[in-house]
Amino acid sequence: MKTMLILALLAGAAPLYAASPVEPMDLYRISQVNTVEVSPNGKHVLFSRNYADLATDTRKNEIWLGTLDGDRFTRQLLIPASASAGGFAWSPDGTRIAYIAPWLGKPQIWIMKLSDGIANVLTTGKVGPNFLRWSPDGRRIAFGGRVEAPPRKITGMPEKPEGATWAPPPKIISDFSWRADGEGFFTAGADHLFIVEAGGGTPVQVTKGDTDQIFGPAEWTRDGSALIYPANMREGRDNMGREMDLWKISASGGTPVQLTSTKGVETDPQLSPDGGTLAYAGTLDTPGFYAQDDLWVMPAGGGAAVNLTKALDRPIMHYSWADDGRGLYAQYNDAGLTRVAYIPKSGLKSAADARIVIPEVGGTRLYLPSSGGAFSYGGGTFAYTSSFSDRPAGLGVSRGARELAAIDFNAEWRAGKTVGKLEPVKYRATVPLANGTLPMIDGWVVYPPNFDPAKQYPFALEIHGGPNTDYGPYFSITHQLYAAAGYIVLFTNPRGSIGYGEAFANGIDKTYPGEDHSDLMAGVDMMEAKPFVDKRNLFIGGGSGGGVLTTNAIAKTDRFRAAAALRPVTDWTVQVLTADGTALFGNYWMPGKPWEHHEDYWRRSTLSMVGSVKTPTILIEGDEDWRTPIAQTEAYYQALKINGVPAEMVRLIGAGHGMGRPSQWLQTNLTVIDWYNRFKGK
Repeated sequence: MKTMLILALLAGAAPLYAASPVEPMDLYRISQVNTVEVSPNGKHVLFSRNYADLATDTRKNEIWLGTLDGDRFTRQLLIPASASAGGFAWSPDGTRIAYIAPWLGKPQIWIMKLSDGIANVLTTGKVGPNFLRWSPDGRRIAFGGRVEAPPRKITGMPEKPEGATWAPPPKIISDFSWRADGEGFFTAGADHLFIVEAGGGTPVQVTKGDTDQIFGPAEWTRDGSALIYPANMREGRDNMGREMDLWKISASGGTPVQLTSTKGVETDPQLSPDGGTLAYAGTLDTPGFYAQDDLWVMPAGGGAAVNLTKALDRPIMHYSWADDGRGLYAQYNDAGLTRVAYIPKSGLKSAADARIVIPEVGGTRLYLPSSGGAFSYGGGTFAYTSSFSDRPAGLGVSRGARELAAIDFNAEWRAGKTVGKLEPVKYRATVPLANGTLPMIDGWVVYPPNFDPAKQYPFALEIHGGPNTDYGPYFSITHQLYAAAGYIVLFTNPRGSIGYGEAFANGIDKTYPGEDHSDLMAGVDMMEAKPFVDKRNLFIGGGSGGGVLTTNAIAKTDRFRAAAALRPVTDWTVQVLTADGTALFGNYWMPGKPWEHHEDYWRRSTLSMVGSVKTPTILIEGDEDWRTPIAQTEAYYQALKINGVPAEMVRLIGAGHGMGRPSQWLQTNLTVIDWYNRFKGK
């Protein structure tokens, strides 16, 4: 009898353990594929597996190697997480990989032969590489790095005696841009281009100057004689939020030659297989809030550039040349999804001419359901982050329309979980765009596990940041935790979101926050009409741009029981003058200098509206956030307290705009859930 019972259980007649809802500790049990790189011959795929490490409370990366043998795909762990490796790249012949990993505490270039799996450090100098590119013959590697300069000292300041304990020296700042979120204060010096022999040797500095000379990865010419790279060398460049040109310099150094001079951003240069055509990602410098990235080509020797994707009217994220050089594969945002399509070198006459080769690339933000993800192409093989709505991204490998491999690191975890169902919704905006149209708004609803439509549930609107970003049908630990706590969650793409055309993304131009509020409230109206939504218990929250729209909404309506504003902008003067994007925010998001447009700045600052707020509000912010500095959260919190509105402020210690370490993201999620629960009506 006992034997029969065991056999029945093994056969799946009944589960040994009941599935459970998503819980906070699941953040440390799941993982996702983050980056992919196909070998030039298409026979191998490098990909990273990213996970939150419980012991160190940090995100870690493993590098895996996948091998295609006909239709058979095998995988093996190549570089463990302990190596802290990233930025990997294939040698042109596919026999070696180069990557960046620490050596004696500083990033350096490493090279590994696949034949033996042994890695050796290539560089050991003072310059830490931030990107690398193999030369076409595989004999050299170009990389970018910062040449540090000694910090300035106060003239006449005596030297500290040996063994004495003095205060730290001051930071003397004279640059226009002097710190960045996630990086902190900039190290004195300049970014330059270097070349090192792949067999070893001392790196040679190619560019010269006391200021930054390179602003992104470089591309070798096909004969290996020169490199093409992006840089902004224009007069007054510090206060240019949208400016970058392509330059060409001999591999032996010398005076660089400017290849592009269009007003706007040209970056990510890639030469066609025959070297005759230069492709790049380009953004025209328009005065609008948003400027869309397109895919451009021009003769490699100079000449007129052509926008290949203007008719697509979608932002290009990444691209790769096809083997025959007749077209390119481009990754782009499209109505909440990320796709890859073939774009002919002659350009698109209409959006329908884009031939989709990967219908959906999985988003890899994990904490939130943002689109994005990665794809790579080589030798007829595509690799990409695969898309799931009920678990993090995996790996997909295909040739043509045929999928050859699918890796899901979370299958076992998912089998033991009751995940909240994700459902797409659409509704009509109530306020027209500038062109007079009433757009349809995309949204998605996450229901509590074991949802019963005969019951009623509290409702939470969660708003994405950016604001020129988007949400899509992707797994999010945040929304699943809300759902597991019993909330129906709506997230949408109001005007200002990308993937719906440049006009839609600019629907908030010089008015933000504006009618994006009406788009959000129309979604709440739609959900409030559902019989399973508890109309007494509506909640609102969001981060960054979502924090802006949350504080804007609670000044306009009292319909929400409580609100959660994460890392918001509440005072545009403070934002423009203290954040790490002064040139962008001041020149494009706002009409000009704050002292010349004070009325507009203050009118659009939600701190100016705080006197109308009655909604209990919690504010959450990293105390090292330089994207939306914490002074704005502090001011808004204090204003609420002065007015007697229930309020709390949660400061995440040492966290930047990304909300810090994994446990700090959980602190944020659980704090919001607790806040909503405290004000939930019975």
